[in-house]
Amino acid sequence: MSISTLISEMIVIFAMIAVGYAVRESGHATDSVLQPVSFLVSYVCNPVLTVSVALSYEGRLSVADFFANLKWSILLYAILIAASYIIPAVLCIPKRKRFIYHMLTVYGNTGFIGLPICRAVFGVQSLVFITISNIFSCCLIYTYALSVLRKAKKMQDLDRADGDVSAIATEDVSFFHNMKRIINAGTISSMIAMVIYLTDPQVPSFATDIASYVGEPAIFLSMFVLGCTVAAAPLKSFFRCDKKTYIFLAVRMLLLPICVTLLLKQLIPNDAMLLGTLTVMVSLPGANLPLILSQEMGLESSELSRGIILTTILCLVTIPVVAMVL
Repeated sequence: MSISTLISEMIVIFAMIAVGYAVRESGHATDSVLQPVSFLVSYVCNPVLTVSVALSYEGRLSVADFFANLKWSILLYAILIAASYIIPAVLCIPKRKRFIYHMLTVYGNTGFIGLPICRAVFGVQSLVFITISNIFSCCLIYTYALSVLRKAKKMQDLDRADGDVSAIATEDVSFFHNMKRIINAGTISSMIAMVIYLTDPQVPSFATDIASYVGEPAIFLSMFVLGCTVAAAPLKSFFRCDKKTYIFLAVRMLLLPICVTLLLKQLIPNDAMLLGTLTVMVSLPGANLPLILSQEMGLESSELSRGIILTTILCLVTIPVVAMVL
């Protein structure tokens, strides 16, 4: 892995966040402006970007390679899920707040940070794993993560109702309801991308250009929105955390990625690109989708929002540090 290229990419990401911060500070980016921008990023630009990078892939992905990538994705998430239970337990985090640490540990920002870093450092070949990982992650979020959020919601509602179970509202948790949520712009675009990887279809150049032009703004706009979010509150407020939060951040953003990377070096001694991609994946900051789901369910999510912002700011430094162990 080229550390200099990685550091350059982190500087680029920081600059994009700074642009959003400056624009919000100047008063030109209000909430009414950011809402449609966020929609555009989530439901138009980012899904099209996933298809665009698949179109830029040269050659055809074999079925054996697909399952090999899927195997590593499953292993990575298994490690992260195990860590999401161990870390809060060791830190003695109250059970009603452990869902926050679970979301920050397991679900990383693969689309808006992982994708541009891996593309810049390892090339488009590494994005096959990113796409497969996105599909698996999205399925996890709308099944396993939702079950974690529902348990947290029940504990929160019990606290508010002083233990009166009859006062807790019920929610549709049927299989078909969850399947409906899994089918969204992100998973559909990932499935289309996988078909492209596996079949290598002949696509007209104008279609490739359209996908590129529509998809590329996703990375800048997502970092722009993050910068605006940071500027919406005093910067000091994001760093007013208790000691346990800072310990968690150190473990999640440095200790855990370094340990996983050292383990993977023993398992993948001869594939530098895959090892580097996995290292970036395990070092990513918290994703936004669990926050959106938490807010939809009425969970108190201010700490989760703060954690996503803090991990995103910290990753500008921690990802290059973790990469040095490769």
